[in-house]
Amino acid sequence: MDNLRGVSMDHAEQGTTQRLSAFIRGNLDAILTAWDDFARSLASGRHVDAAALRDHAGGMLRTIADDLDNAETVEEQHDKAQGRGARTGLESQAAQHGAARVASGFTFDETLSEFRALRASVLHLWAKANGQAAYMPLDDTVRFNEAIDEALTGSMERYALDKAEAMRQFDTLLSSSPDLQCILSPEGRFTYLNKTLAQLFAREAEQAVGKQLGELCPALAASLERDLAQALTSQAPVRGEIRCSAQPGPAVTYRYVLMPVINQNGEVASVTVTARNISELKASEDKILRYAYYDSLTDLPNRMLFRDRLEQEVRHAGRTGRKIAVLYIDLDGFKEVNDRFGHQAGDKVLQEAARRISGQVRVSDTVARLGGDEFTVILTEVGKVSYIDALVQDILRALAQPFEIDGHQANISGSIGVALFPDDGSGPEDLIRNADQAMFAAKKSGRNGHSFFTQTMRDSAWARQCVLHQLRHAVADEQLRVHYQPIVSMATGAIVKAEALVRWQHPECGLVLPDAFIGLAEESGLIGAIDAWVLEQALGRAHAWSAMLGTPFQVSVNKSPSDFMVRTGPGQSDDLARLLQAGSTVAVEITEGVMLSDSPGVRAKLRQMHDAGVKLTIDDFGIGYSSMAYLKKFKVDFLKIDKSFVRDMMESVESRVFAETIVLMAHRLGLEVIAEGVETPEQRDWLKAAGCDFAQGFLYSEARDVPGFEALLGAGR
Repeated sequence: MDNLRGVSMDHAEQGTTQRLSAFIRGNLDAILTAWDDFARSLASGRHVDAAALRDHAGGMLRTIADDLDNAETVEEQHDKAQGRGARTGLESQAAQHGAARVASGFTFDETLSEFRALRASVLHLWAKANGQAAYMPLDDTVRFNEAIDEALTGSMERYALDKAEAMRQFDTLLSSSPDLQCILSPEGRFTYLNKTLAQLFAREAEQAVGKQLGELCPALAASLERDLAQALTSQAPVRGEIRCSAQPGPAVTYRYVLMPVINQNGEVASVTVTARNISELKASEDKILRYAYYDSLTDLPNRMLFRDRLEQEVRHAGRTGRKIAVLYIDLDGFKEVNDRFGHQAGDKVLQEAARRISGQVRVSDTVARLGGDEFTVILTEVGKVSYIDALVQDILRALAQPFEIDGHQANISGSIGVALFPDDGSGPEDLIRNADQAMFAAKKSGRNGHSFFTQTMRDSAWARQCVLHQLRHAVADEQLRVHYQPIVSMATGAIVKAEALVRWQHPECGLVLPDAFIGLAEESGLIGAIDAWVLEQALGRAHAWSAMLGTPFQVSVNKSPSDFMVRTGPGQSDDLARLLQAGSTVAVEITEGVMLSDSPGVRAKLRQMHDAGVKLTIDDFGIGYSSMAYLKKFKVDFLKIDKSFVRDMMESVESRVFAETIVLMAHRLGLEVIAEGVETPEQRDWLKAAGCDFAQGFLYSEARDVPGFEALLGAGR
């Protein structure tokens, strides 16, 4: 303000006083420069355009200068001093100034400071310009101050109106949102809250302003005040979740953020709070978590949650020195329930089995379903082995009770393996694996029983893994062989067909029969590749022997249930194509379980094979759930009497009756019968007398390699 560059000094040099109105008009640019410098020292004015800053100030000063040139009566001066003067153009200019300052983000104090600066700038520069003048016109000074006050009043009135309108718009915007919005003072008092939050507190927003958190929401005040203190201290956002039920109705979960508002002194002036209702999101998250960690059929923990809990229990037991036990439970006879009554009935059996198992353990224990008909139990803080033994017996008794399903009675049992921590394993994987091995031991011992894990089982499991590892390389290393056992016509004694039987030419153990490795192949998923390879060999032999004999020669191949019923897999599409192309030169042997599954995929494959002329043989007939309806439905060609009936028929009347019944039933249905396991002339003669069509067994020949079988074909019998 002491910089007088650009200010006229003529009157100062002459010792006369210049009228204020003339000074304003003559030095408007210098006055506005001083005004501009001050405005830019304010935080809100630093980024405002210079023309916008000066525009309304210049208009107000010119209006004031014009007013100073007009003479006033004593009454007019009195009225103006009382604020009752006639309206002038100054008020319009001042109102525009107030509106512009609201739009530019000026605070009330900053706008008021501008007028103080304008007053001081004009009077100070005027005094400097007059220099050594004898006196300053008092009338001009008084009237100028009155004009500045009038301009200030007009500007503030418009500022307040626009600010109030902006607040109404702000409140309308925030109140139209379902989110809760409020502003808190550093002391925790509400300075603003939107209607959504006010409705939650069941009061008008104006009634809540100025109140503490604890007055409006005492149940949540402690946690919110703690977060508020953290926001004030850290000057950083604080986020959290809170469950609220301020009004009658279900509790609601809110996710909120407290955002500190920092003033120009670096202090927290207030804290804004935004809270969003995430109840639906939480419910959705809970549902996703439930799908991820719980079995949808039984509502028990699934494999993932079971492993997580087992890891926690192992760590806890390791710290406390307590024992825990893992029970591995497999339902005996569950597959038969599925086959007889369907998968819907099987699901109900699983649900009831889960309920029965859970009913025998403590709340602190965990019952889980790993998949299929396999369940596990984690027993925590086990004191004595006798407790485990008693509990296992209770579970077995519960499972052995009949299951009433849709008017049918289903009977199953359980085989249970037990592994203890730390005796039988130091980690979850060891415990699960060893309990599984113990369960298999219980199943092999006759089912409906239990077994504790032992060192012998560990050695057996290790040997089993070694065999499985070697078997994986058997196909690639060309260690598999196909031997062929003749199927003889009982009427003529001639070899009319052959069954292809796989052997494993082990590099160290010699020739290994299928009973030693087919079960492993099915469990590990290798059976598909093995079946595909056997089929390829058998089809080649059938073609070669048909050419050699000059008549079609049929070779039977076995399809394991697990390989046959799977819709897709290694070799599946190629296998089916080969079978369809081979036609009547190949017969497929399946067990009754394949038909009883009666799935759309199985039906489609059987129908395609029948239409292509492929013969269908039911192997081991009589030891499963036989059904004439299935025999007719799937257009079966041959029935194979299981060798257990053939073996006992000479000593057992029941076996002879059963075998004879199979022959009579098959012939009535238009099917032919093959008896397997024929080893004595007496068995042969009885079967021939009973009307059996074909036979195979050691009486005729064991399974032979290709040269050996071709020698039999050459002999003709």
